[in-house]
Amino acid sequence: METLKRKRPGCTLIEAHKKTRNNSPSESRQRCPIMEVFHQYGLLEMIVSSLYPDDLLALLLCSRSTHEAILPQPGSLENLLGKLKCSGRGVHVRNKRHKKSTFFYAYDCTETIKCGAKESTTECRPCARCKVSTCDECRIHCVYQSIYETPCDEDELPNFSGFILLSPLEVPILSPHHMDSDEAGSQWQDPSNSLQAPYHDQGFIDVPFEEDSFGLPESVEDLLEMDLGSHTLAASASSSVAHPSPVLRALYQTAEQRKRWFCDECRPSIATQGQESPQTSQCQCTLRNHFLDRWLCLRCYETEEHDLDASFVDQRERCACGRQDGTKTCLWCWGEVVHPMFEFEEVHNGDRNENTNQP
Repeated sequence: METLKRKRPGCTLIEAHKKTRNNSPSESRQRCPIMEVFHQYGLLEMIVSSLYPDDLLALLLCSRSTHEAILPQPGSLENLLGKLKCSGRGVHVRNKRHKKSTFFYAYDCTETIKCGAKESTTECRPCARCKVSTCDECRIHCVYQSIYETPCDEDELPNFSGFILLSPLEVPILSPHHMDSDEAGSQWQDPSNSLQAPYHDQGFIDVPFEEDSFGLPESVEDLLEMDLGSHTLAASASSSVAHPSPVLRALYQTAEQRKRWFCDECRPSIATQGQESPQTSQCQCTLRNHFLDRWLCLRCYETEEHDLDASFVDQRERCACGRQDGTKTCLWCWGEVVHPMFEFEEVHNGDRNENTNQP
């Protein structure tokens, strides 16, 4: 009786089965539609423009292949961070740091803070430090106008107020029409209904509502353009006003915080990096070029202020080595801050010289 033998499958079938089994995972990955979209950078940018920073982080942590598809090159992350929707964290920071005065609740006042993620007309740019997309409401402003008071009568001007940097005190913000300025332009409107509002870094600031002291209104434009390397915000044109004026106190403290004393031997190497000669250049910083021109998100602003306050703490009054000679240095630009020139002293000295020359 002939014995029936089971035939072993052909070698070609075995190899084909192994090849299919080994290649099937990679083939499925290649066929994944979302991965194909991620490899098309134009489509990826469109997707990212609808995401918040936390969404992008969650997507990057999904898998290694997803991370590699979204960030194929070192510069890809910075580009995508600038395409995201604003996170709105700046608004949360403001709500935590800014404190509305009792006048806000006593009068017909409304607060308007609209993050750019929910307001399409609000401008967004990448933060100069972290590169994350940040709207105009969530970045730092020297004067942040956010409160509007409806006038009682039709012939009255509306009132505006806001905050200096992240100072907690609410301050009145006067429009050019309040000051009868020659360059008044169009009248300021309710920020909730106007395309030109809010009026950040404009107008004139006055004494904070909760202050009992007196001070003269100050032009915001003049304060933003003041050369802090040769002038000080402690000055006041009136001898009856404290130095610094309560109007300028918040800005004055910020400007003074950046100053440190160094002798030539103790001056850190970072101060002379990129300079052809060891001679110190003069500081020419302004509030505008340091804060507004940089487009800094509020979280990075808080980090910078914290780091600045903790830097070279022993050099606030004199060099830490004890030597009396040295230069006052700006930690923003590492330039020398010369002896402060008071604006009102320039005027009075000029008048005094004119009177001296008279017969």
